[in-house]
Amino acid sequence: MNPPDIQAQSTDRKSAILAAALAVFSEKGIEATTIDDIRQRSQASVGSIYHHFGNKESIAAALFALGLDDYWGQLIARTRAAPDAEQAIRALLTTHLDWIVAKPDLARFLFARRQAVSPAHEQAIRDLTAAHFKEFFALFKPWFKQGILRRLPFELYGPLLLGPAQELSRHWLGGRVGLDPRSAAGELSRAAWLSLAADAAPPSQV
Repeated sequence: MNPPDIQAQSTDRKSAILAAALAVFSEKGIEATTIDDIRQRSQASVGSIYHHFGNKESIAAALFALGLDDYWGQLIARTRAAPDAEQAIRALLTTHLDWIVAKPDLARFLFARRQAVSPAHEQAIRDLTAAHFKEFFALFKPWFKQGILRRLPFELYGPLLLGPAQELSRHWLGGRVGLDPRSAAGELSRAAWLSLAADAAPPSQV
């Protein structure tokens, strides 16, 4: 299943090439995919592909960046709309799981980072990821200052918030579990809240 946002822009040549690349990567694997595979699927000329991207590695990096923007954009928007810290954590987990289920091919591609991002593009992807996480983390700063959430080393927040959900998502995307990840949103949200809530902010009943 190709991401709806990419399909909606299929008339745009660049977006059509990225949609085709995701489809072929999903079918054949990233390493086995060739530029000609992408050309045939997208019906673009070789010249058009090289004009927009240059090579397969650049196509993969552009697709990876697009996926990150879409994923973090939804997480940030829905978390920003939450009225308090506990609901923000629940919005985060719910949005994460909804996105995984809605866009499994793109999610698998993002999880395959080592194969998807070549060394030439690694730093740019690292910088993009860091910028997204910084914007997301800023939403929680008022609750840290108010003592609602615990102050911990910065590196711990990602694993505590998303670690279990990421693990469940990997197993579901790999076909190793049949449980709909969305059904676990409540439990995963509660676990994340319990790990981050300060003593002055006991968890509510979910």
